[in-house]
Amino acid sequence: MQFEQRQLTRATHFALREHGLFVSQRDGRGQVDLATEIPYEELLPIRLEYRRTVPQQGLRWLLLGLWLASVLAREYVFSFRSASEDFWVGTLGTAALLALLLLYAWHNWWHQAVLHTANLRVVLADHPRDRRQLRVFVQNLEARTKDYLRREYAPINPLGLIEPQLRRLAWLHELAVLETPEAQALATRLTGRLPGRGFRSMGQRLEGLYVN
Repeated sequence: MQFEQRQLTRATHFALREHGLFVSQRDGRGQVDLATEIPYEELLPIRLEYRRTVPQQGLRWLLLGLWLASVLAREYVFSFRSASEDFWVGTLGTAALLALLLLYAWHNWWHQAVLHTANLRVVLADHPRDRRQLRVFVQNLEARTKDYLRREYAPINPLGLIEPQLRRLAWLHELAVLETPEAQALATRLTGRLPGRGFRSMGQRLEGLYVN
C-alpha cells in the first residue's frame, strides 16, 4: 500500500514494504530531502495529529503591507483624480496574487497533518482531498506493523531461554501488539506458572501456582 502527496514546494511518498515503512520527501526541484526505510520494530507507537499553525507575526506584517498599499493607492487617486487603466489592472492583479498566496498557505502551510512514529515525524499538508486516504493508510500501517511483530516475535519456545522470551512478550504487550489476556496466556505456557503475585500462608509469601 502507498500514499503520495504533491505540493508546490514538496512531494511526500509513503510505501509499506516487507520489513518496514519507506519514506521519501523531495523539494520543489525534485531533489531528495529524505529517503529512508524504518523497520517495523521501530515504528510503534503510531499517531496522526492535525494542527493549525497560522503565523501571527507574518499576518501582522501582511496586514500592515495591505494597509500601506491602500493608503498609497488612495493618495495616487486623489493626486491624479482619475487613475489610469494600468494602475487598476496592477492593483487588482496584486490583490489577486495575494489572495491566491493566502489560499495556498492556508491549505498547505498553515493546516498540517503530522505522522508521528517512535523515531520519526513527517509533516504533511492537511488537504481535505487527502484526509480520508491518509487516515486509511495510517490504520493499515499500524495493522501491518502489529501483524509483523506478532508473526516475528510472539511465538514462544518452552524449551528455550525463558527470560528473553518473557521480556519480548512484555515489549509486545507494552506496544499493544498483544492484549493482556493473550500475553498472560503465553507467559503461562512459557513458564508453567499462573499469572499473579502469588499468595501468602502463615505470614510468608509463596510463589504462584504451576500448571502442567
